[in-house]
Amino acid sequence: MKVFKFGGASVKDAEAVRNIGSILTNYKGEDLVIVISAMGKTTNALEAITEAYFNRTGEAGALLKVLKEKHYAILDELFENRSASIYADLNDTFVEIDWILEDEPAETYDYLYDQIVSIGEFLSTKIVSAYLQKIDLPNTWLDVRDCIKTDNTYREAEVDWALTTVAISKVVTPLIQNGFVITQGFLGCTSENFTTTLGREGSDY
Repeated sequence: MKVFKFGGASVKDAEAVRNIGSILTNYKGEDLVIVISAMGKTTNALEAITEAYFNRTGEAGALLKVLKEKHYAILDELFENRSASIYADLNDTFVEIDWILEDEPAETYDYLYDQIVSIGEFLSTKIVSAYLQKIDLPNTWLDVRDCIKTDNTYREAEVDWALTTVAISKVVTPLIQNGFVITQGFLGCTSENFTTTLGREGSDY
């Protein structure tokens, strides 16, 4: 099994996503786990949304709208029409942020940061997964929270390697038989199933 990592600049736009497809075509049939960061500058944009929401500036909704438009514009370049299922999938992912923004902030900043900023990597991996399927590169999208188990230190979570090793063996090993596995870096999950992040550049895990 090989692990490939594509950082934010590698998925910054539609052309970059196509380039990933071109690279991975050379590895079709191999056992690859592919870790993908949020699209270029998305993490920064989500941080700005988190700060606007937490500080009640009234700008969070407008900032989120811009981010949505950026991602849908990339989809429009990669797919012929909006009937592709990835559009609904992306909408459902953005809804997770919409739900948070509907209520007044009641949790700590670090907790809210992880719940909002983590969405960036779900967006990028879903787009890449769908595009690879389109160009006949079979793959399975994996929610990395099923594998990376951490403590409750939001924004700087520590990985529980014993639990994580068992989970990876249990989850990834059967999936790899069906093509590439596309998943996220930077993220983990507590024992209570809350999302954590591993610190900026944490996708190096």
